[in-house]
Amino acid sequence: MTPAEERREWMLGLPISTASLEEVANTIHGWVVEGGAARYFVCMNPYSFESARRDPRFAAAASGADLLVPDGIGVVLASRLRGGVIRRRVCGPEIFMAVTRRLNDEGGRSVFFLGGKQDTLDLLVERHRREFPRVGIAGCIAPPFKPVFSEADNAEIADAVNASGADVLWVGLGSPKQEQWAMDISKAVKVGMIGPIGAMFDFYAGTVPMAPRWVQASGLQWLYRLAKEPRRLWRRNIDAPLFALRAMIASSHRPPYEKDMK
Repeated sequence: MTPAEERREWMLGLPISTASLEEVANTIHGWVVEGGAARYFVCMNPYSFESARRDPRFAAAASGADLLVPDGIGVVLASRLRGGVIRRRVCGPEIFMAVTRRLNDEGGRSVFFLGGKQDTLDLLVERHRREFPRVGIAGCIAPPFKPVFSEADNAEIADAVNASGADVLWVGLGSPKQEQWAMDISKAVKVGMIGPIGAMFDFYAGTVPMAPRWVQASGLQWLYRLAKEPRRLWRRNIDAPLFALRAMIASSHRPPYEKDMK
């Protein structure tokens, strides 16, 4: 096991990686190099933890993931208060950039994008080709909006991804749909890694502005995004105090950190 897969902290029944961004990116890049069955990661923030409590399918997707990373300052703070060791959030956009840089350095790999609108994908692909010329674009699909894809939808998408020869499948369907879909499709697609990265499609395409670096560094990215999209994100921020309360109560029932969890 790599450091990112080995060093994990229990939080509300889920093993969250305590590794650095570099270690996480190295692990995910290793999945691509190794090939074999598709593996996927899930970015866990307070909304994700509350989604796992409310939605059995999302709970299954999180439990079945090959790697869970602490995406959210709320997770970092909860770890500190519980005596854990998570000290920095590792978010989807950071993972996307770090893994793509490794793919570009290596050369000869290709990626597939699923999600978002077609104009967003067009902008994303244009920038990606300019910044990472040694990573091929195997294909992209802007699927119609559906709460859940049918078996026929999944079969059609899997056929397109497999025919493209892509090594990586980046998914931007929004949480919790994208994580549930990654679980559903993982046995049907022949890629090394499935990466549910949500809003990164819009961020990278430039259709939604990312928070300034100082805002990200201060842990206030959630507030910046809430101010930009209050109608869409208000529920996520209500979930934060509920998560914090549950995490603190749970800390009295089991050790927050277990290095050698199997």
